[in-house]
Amino acid sequence: MRPSSRRSCLSAAGWPCVLALVLSGCAVLGGAKKGGDMVMGGVDQAFHKAFYNAQVAKLKGDRAGAKEALLSCLDADPTEAVVHYELARLEREAENWAGAHAAILEANALNGANAWYRKELAEIAFELGLYAEADAALEWILENKPEDDLSARRLLDLRTAQGDLSGALEVVDVLEREWGPDPEWHFDRHRLHMAAGDVEAGLEALVRLEEDFPDVVEATLQRARILTSLGRQQEAESALQTALARSENGRLHLEWAHILTRQGDTDGARRHVRIAFASDEVPMAEKADIAWTYVELAEIQQDLRPEAAALIDLLIEAHPREAEPFDILAALRDIEGDTEGALDALESGLELDANSPERWLDACQLAIDLEAWDAVDQLTERAGIRFPNLPVFPYFRGLAKLENGDDRGAERQLKMARNLIVDRPEFESDVLSTLAQIAHDRGDHAESDQWFESALEANPTNILALNNYAYYLAEREVKPERSVELAAQVVALSPGNANFEDTYAWALHQAGDHEEALTWIELSIAHGGEAPGATVLEHAGDILQALGRLDEARGRWTDSLDAGGDAVRLKAKIDAE
Repeated sequence: MRPSSRRSCLSAAGWPCVLALVLSGCAVLGGAKKGGDMVMGGVDQAFHKAFYNAQVAKLKGDRAGAKEALLSCLDADPTEAVVHYELARLEREAENWAGAHAAILEANALNGANAWYRKELAEIAFELGLYAEADAALEWILENKPEDDLSARRLLDLRTAQGDLSGALEVVDVLEREWGPDPEWHFDRHRLHMAAGDVEAGLEALVRLEEDFPDVVEATLQRARILTSLGRQQEAESALQTALARSENGRLHLEWAHILTRQGDTDGARRHVRIAFASDEVPMAEKADIAWTYVELAEIQQDLRPEAAALIDLLIEAHPREAEPFDILAALRDIEGDTEGALDALESGLELDANSPERWLDACQLAIDLEAWDAVDQLTERAGIRFPNLPVFPYFRGLAKLENGDDRGAERQLKMARNLIVDRPEFESDVLSTLAQIAHDRGDHAESDQWFESALEANPTNILALNNYAYYLAEREVKPERSVELAAQVVALSPGNANFEDTYAWALHQAGDHEEALTWIELSIAHGGEAPGATVLEHAGDILQALGRLDEARGRWTDSLDAGGDAVRLKAKIDAE
């Protein structure tokens, strides 16, 4: 009974067909019983019933029941090879390899002409490491069923792994006779010779492949690379030139460009690279890798930028429906300082493939660099619809709305972003500190303080949150100890920053520690360069005033006025008695 017959019958007619199959096949499976219960035609009824029960149990997934029924079959007739085969399969599924091996050996002993039994024997022998036995089983299939290319491939791999080169080559010869000429057989011979260390025979296999299949450029490419690795450069070049004379395949041009580049002939190499870029034979991914390399080099070597641009144009022309060439174009324009052009290129890429969050993110970043907040708003809205679970897009959209004066809209987007963030404390802290800034700007200081505290809980080293929160508390003259604590952390995290030193000085001043405040405000002025800001100069005057040094204070206020400080407030301080 052939497994294929059972499968086709079951799919066509279902259970009734299975029953009919088992019933009709019983005479073949069971034979005539000697002295037992008989039915018409001499069918062994006990055997038939047991085999039927085994098949039903298998269909139900009852392996134990199937095995018990099959053993009953053997009680009725121990010479049925198919029963031993079925037992072997059950034992293999249960990973009882010794039992499977014994059963399949018995099946083959009873019927050595069954290819299915041989295949099963090979698989079990492989598992047990009995490679000679597996080889013998597969060789029988090769000789008797050469059309079974899967078994032939299995034998080929086995002999290759065992180092049996001549035996492996015999398999290739059989495959070629059975299936006809094919480049695959030449490549197999090449691979086998190379595995055995016979480089010359491996090269000869490639030469034969080129002769029989001149359009298969992989043979030439492989031969040229091997020859180059052996230092036989003239032979490699000759192989490529001969192939180029008969074919304009772009992959050959690309390989020749590599050779010319190594020889220092960059102009000649560029010409062949351009031919390769216009060719359909070179995969787009390979061209893109080369183009990216040119762009990376062009960032440092500006003279390469025109060539990079020319290659990108060829790439777009050859692959007009691909998005990646526009990503490369955007990168080139960005390093050239053409941010608007870079954004246009990414927009073109998004029209072709909108399923890349990285492409949307790059476009948003370029729009932010341009301070094109309407564009940021539109890009992030579209990206957010496509990628609703990514927090970066509502975050950017919140920033855009904030810049456009829509504080409520910004707050909604930022809260949405915060709800989407998972295990990214630094990002969460940035979102929370922005929410704190919005609340501060509208005068809701209690809510602002809560957002700042949450931001620092998420990331205690968020310098901007620390600095801004400390300064706002000092300005409002509330929680002076907390303000000083926060500002002290800032100057410890970023020493020498004039702005942060000003915050610390102001927090100390508002907390009543004017002497220490003077030290830090003078450091801030010193680190502020030749033109300190109006705010820090005014703070210096206020601290000096608190110390009773009014003349020095008026000097600092005057400096602040000259630096663009608030004229009304500063003149009032200067003129006060």
